[in-house]
Amino acid sequence: MKDEMTSDGKLFERLSGLYQKDPEEFERISKTLIHEALEKFPEKHRARGYGIQMRIDRRLSHFKDPVARMNEMVVIFWEQFREFQEVLNDPVGAGAARNKGNTPAKVIPLTGRSTRH
Repeated sequence: MKDEMTSDGKLFERLSGLYQKDPEEFERISKTLIHEALEKFPEKHRARGYGIQMRIDRRLSHFKDPVARMNEMVVIFWEQFREFQEVLNDPVGAGAARNKGNTPAKVIPLTGRSTRH
């Protein structure tokens, strides 16, 4: 993958219109590119990157039309931008708001039930 798409121009050229021509190939290439980008993350941030990507994929999975997907990506971008601004303007308040309602989970012990179905 890296050899055939080393420059942005080649990448754009290859992906331009591919979604309409061959959606499966587009998805395969995009997943590969995303995976390659996430693997370049520092080790301590990689799991978080994969988690964020999983949430994005889940939200976008509801939209099959490319324009609707793009519109949802714009919504996601502005939500994250607003959150970023809140953290910049009031780091303590934003942290408190994020942690509000986070209570430790209660573990409920399971009693000895029969495993037969």
